[in-house]
Amino acid sequence: MQQVINYIEEQRKRYEDHDFFVQLLTNESLPGDRRLAWAPSVIPFIMGYSDLNKYVFRKGEGDTDLEPLQTLLNAHTYEEDFHWQWMLNDLEKLGADSPMPLSDAARVLWGAEFQHSQRLCLELASLASDSPAYAVFAMVEAIEAVSITIFEHCQGFTLPDGRECEFFGTKHYRAEASHSIKSPEVAESSLPVLDDPQRKHAKLMVDQTFTLFDEWSSALLRFAIENEELATTFARMVQQSREA
Repeated sequence: MQQVINYIEEQRKRYEDHDFFVQLLTNESLPGDRRLAWAPSVIPFIMGYSDLNKYVFRKGEGDTDLEPLQTLLNAHTYEEDFHWQWMLNDLEKLGADSPMPLSDAARVLWGAEFQHSQRLCLELASLASDSPAYAVFAMVEAIEAVSITIFEHCQGFTLPDGRECEFFGTKHYRAEASHSIKSPEVAESSLPVLDDPQRKHAKLMVDQTFTLFDEWSSALLRFAIENEELATTFARMVQQSREA
């Protein structure tokens, strides 16, 4: 399994060269709020990821004969449980928390401009469905690599009022970096030795996961380029959805 972990790090470094980072997150010529213009479009994924943890990655609770990797995955899903609450706090800071009727909110969140985040949850659920624990573990480690890379580069962004976001900032990065799934003790005690077919399967799962996030990150970059004023953006989305 350690070979798979090393492979994930290789893929993470490659992912860090994505235009999403080069043109946006690491572009110091842009103010913090502009570099976070993509943030509202991830709402369906972040909320959906909470469901993935509860209903897809977490299995066999209460069983006394769970394999160590599944036990580790279950514990990890609880560590991720509360992160979405920070995102909700950040929406107000980013000026994206204007009141709207529930029907209009549904039109926006399930509209075409957020479809990249809607689809990502379904695709990840499909990948994990009926997969053995070692493959799901590889997938979750790949997702964690994506997450920690994004939030590492969000550290220190200040909004016009001087505040830093919670989810899209240092607080979340530190939480991601401290997950027990990444501790040396876990690596030594819980990672199984995979045979060649299992290792190939796990690496394929990693490749598929990074491909999904490459496509998602391209969509985030497009959203950020096309949408600078979020209040105007949401009003336009509501109008378009009503006319569709």
